[in-house]
Amino acid sequence: MVRYSLVADSDSVKAGLRDFKAKGRQMSINDTVTFLRGRHDACVWPLTAHVAMDVDSWRDYFRTIKDYGLNHVRFHSWCPPDACFEAADMEGIYLQPELPIWGVFSKDSEELMQFLLEDGKRIQEEYGNHPSFVMFALGNELWGEIPVMSEFIETFRGIDSRHLYAYGSNVYLGYNGHIDGEDFMVTCRVGGGDGYSTHTRASFSFYDADEGGYLNNTPPNTVMNFQKAVELSPVPVVGHETGQYQIYPDYAEMSKYTGVLRPDNFAEFKRRLEAARLGGQALDFHRASGAWAVELYRADIEMNLRTPDMAGFQLLDLQDYPGQGTALVGVLDAFMDNKGLVSPEEWRRWCDEVVLLAEMPRYTYNEGEMLEVDLAVADYGNCALAGDTLVWKLCHGDVTVENGRMIIPEGRGLLDVGRINVPLATRSKARRMDLKLELAGSDITNSYPLWVYPAGGELSAGDVIIASSLSDDVTKALRDGARVLLAPSRSIVDSTTVGGLFMTDYWNYRMFKTISESNNRPVSPGTMGLLIDASHPALAQFPTDYHTSWQWYGIVKNSYPLILDALNDTDYRPLVQVIDNVERNHRLGLVMEFNVDKGKLLLVMADVDKASSTREGRQLLNSLVGYMNSDAFSPDATLSLKQLEELLTVPASSSRIDALHNISYD
Repeated sequence: MVRYSLVADSDSVKAGLRDFKAKGRQMSINDTVTFLRGRHDACVWPLTAHVAMDVDSWRDYFRTIKDYGLNHVRFHSWCPPDACFEAADMEGIYLQPELPIWGVFSKDSEELMQFLLEDGKRIQEEYGNHPSFVMFALGNELWGEIPVMSEFIETFRGIDSRHLYAYGSNVYLGYNGHIDGEDFMVTCRVGGGDGYSTHTRASFSFYDADEGGYLNNTPPNTVMNFQKAVELSPVPVVGHETGQYQIYPDYAEMSKYTGVLRPDNFAEFKRRLEAARLGGQALDFHRASGAWAVELYRADIEMNLRTPDMAGFQLLDLQDYPGQGTALVGVLDAFMDNKGLVSPEEWRRWCDEVVLLAEMPRYTYNEGEMLEVDLAVADYGNCALAGDTLVWKLCHGDVTVENGRMIIPEGRGLLDVGRINVPLATRSKARRMDLKLELAGSDITNSYPLWVYPAGGELSAGDVIIASSLSDDVTKALRDGARVLLAPSRSIVDSTTVGGLFMTDYWNYRMFKTISESNNRPVSPGTMGLLIDASHPALAQFPTDYHTSWQWYGIVKNSYPLILDALNDTDYRPLVQVIDNVERNHRLGLVMEFNVDKGKLLLVMADVDKASSTREGRQLLNSLVGYMNSDAFSPDATLSLKQLEELLTVPASSSRIDALHNISYD
């Protein structure tokens, strides 16, 4: 009797069950609409100079980004190891790996195309069962032949149809719009178009968009969104590399480099600042530029959440990127540590599953006007909010001026809750107020600043002479002991200014200076916000923080900061100082005061006529002139008339800034 034993080969595979797909213009997980709150990852591991290969390190990484309300990571032109996918499965994070290319797809590049095709096949086969692996793109900012890209996508889709596929993140820089065959778009714009209507993020370089995009060139508000752009695509749109707001370095970070990498970039930046005799201000520059960058990131994120059909965004970045000339654009440093600029709890007020939103047409008001605000909820959480109560309060300091309650309607996604109509009572003094929102019975809150100025606001010069040039009459008045507010015309100071920039400079000044000049495009002014002596009596009628805020828009957009490098007084600090970038390190002034001969001078580096056409500009000028007419006007620093004239007219020298090219633009 013969016995046969049947032995079957077997294998054990870990897999997760989930259904992630496009649902109209948004993403859905298990048939429930979700919103991708993501970051880009460029493989920054400064202690080892290589990516972590263990699950625990990746779990720590994902727990950190979850602390900041994020649920998604895009890996910029690389694919992480299995440990990353496994950790993401555990922590509930959506992943988008990519092929290792930032360049051109072409059938003529046979060796490259074959390598990429085989690499992509292995990625699908090796990692496809991980439930965190939901999206895949062919690379970053690709150009080339769509038929070749399409063949790649169809090959990968044939291996694993569970993922959503795109030709690339920001393929053709978005100018071609949606291309047939891709399931979603990661893009900074949807087609060409006029103005900003196709944009899917609020900031750009000056090369890529006129004046740098929405936030730098639109009167501040919390109404605008990206809906017009999103509607141009039939598939979900995820904002590409949202943000990119620079923050001045914190040189204390240098001590953390105890591994294989050295902070030579920080050492060079610090050396330059000290050579410019500004070394003592480094920490102030970091805090002021960082506080403003946080507000800019918040505005960008909320624009996404206010867009009804937006599928999500991918920040650039939550974390600093030390390469490509150094891009210090994160609220976390290169080590994924908090910089001390914003707590995770505060960040989640505007970046989480549920966010309370106020849609205000502007931030500045005159007393007697109506405050008209639409309230909304961006609800992508797991618990139905229908019937819950949104509580709002209009506060001045700790005093509640007005308040109310609204019931949240049924639905999911962006929900309209109701409108506030509140008269702004008359006071004799400018004040900051805050509109505070709270979901009753929870820790979900948000708040918005607004500035309310006395009605009228007509400028009364009193004993002050207001001038736009250092004319003979003005110089005589100063010799005779007059009080002069000098706001020189831009043409006078064209060689002694860097120009005005409202947002902090985009990504890296040196790189985009190179790109802009190579393409005959305007170069960004390159500055990084204001450092303000907020307690100075000149600003008594213009309540302000120590950093830029939304009420400074009308002034900064019409400004041209003065380069003060030639001042002999190395300790001199302007009332309102402008922070320069790490490449140039100019000492820059927006509002300054000096004794000149027997007179007293307040120097304002802005177009007064244009600035005063805004509420905030008029109020600032009233505050400055009121101060100048008071006994408090007593400058500490002194200039001769000759020194003043030279500051305004003698071209400032700058150290040479070497070119830094970006491969996607070459």
